[in-house]
Amino acid sequence: MWAGGTATAVALVLVMTACSDVSSSTSAAATSGAGTDVAQCGSEPIRLAVNKWVGAEANASVAAQVMREQMGCTVELTKIDEFPQFSAMAKGELDATLEVWPSVHAKDRKDYIDDPSGGVVDGGKLGILGNIGWFVPSYVLDDHPEFASWEGLKGEESYFATPETGDQGQFLGSDPAFGYFDQAIIDSLGLNLKWVAGGSEAGSLAALDKAYTANEPLLMYFWSPHWALVKYNLVEVKLPPFTDKCAAAALTPDAAGYDCDYADDVLYKAFSADLETKDPAAFAFLSNLQWTADDQNSVAVAIHDGSSDDEAAQQWIDANQDAWSAWLPPATA
Repeated sequence: MWAGGTATAVALVLVMTACSDVSSSTSAAATSGAGTDVAQCGSEPIRLAVNKWVGAEANASVAAQVMREQMGCTVELTKIDEFPQFSAMAKGELDATLEVWPSVHAKDRKDYIDDPSGGVVDGGKLGILGNIGWFVPSYVLDDHPEFASWEGLKGEESYFATPETGDQGQFLGSDPAFGYFDQAIIDSLGLNLKWVAGGSEAGSLAALDKAYTANEPLLMYFWSPHWALVKYNLVEVKLPPFTDKCAAAALTPDAAGYDCDYADDVLYKAFSADLETKDPAAFAFLSNLQWTADDQNSVAVAIHDGSSDDEAAQQWIDANQDAWSAWLPPATA
């Protein structure tokens, strides 16, 4: 998304620093018994995107660890925002991203994937159905069941007011670089809400924890799959159904007129168009990679609870050999 007309500019600045924030690890050969039955990577590093939410960390950490241990790959994990990663893949500066949310990347798909000269290819489904929406803690609905839909919010927005928002209700966004249409939804539906950045996934979670502990009102942007939905018993607010009008608005810089819910998100992977030639084994492995929301959440919550990315990934790998072994491409004669 193009957050209030500024997210693109912010993202372009961030990519310059993000591409230098790289950690790499090399395995000279497969070390976990794959032997000659599994295709091996070439000598060039495989550069995977790590976007700014813990689920993306989980995807990349597990993929990198299996590739290193089983396929002898050199893998570099690159911290980068979700919008500039498309340009980076098109230029060959990045090889793959493992979690694209189509509801907020319709324009990127049109420009980079659907256009044969765009330099990016669809890498196949991740295996997870995602959902972005507006959420409140369940205790809010205990006192105000009408807030279960946007119509019930209208005229009562001051319930969510804070000292910083005055007579407007606060709408808590997340990282300004994330994809979202919330300001356009607020404007189009005529809601007296002020969009306030959560700052990051961690910032949103901290605000949620504070409100939940104090039983305070909160209306926020959030998404599933996410372990916090269960811990904090969040309930989605019903917005108008997604329409072709909103699909068209999503392709414009400010999403003007977007007045409905987010589209369903069948999460997918995207690769540089050069990856298949650069490293057929890595391309095959990443194409095969699919897992469930429960798989991702188990790694994500371990990271949130203090495990390193590598530790959390290894815990899942040790417990799920049947799952990841299906991703391994066979060696060719």
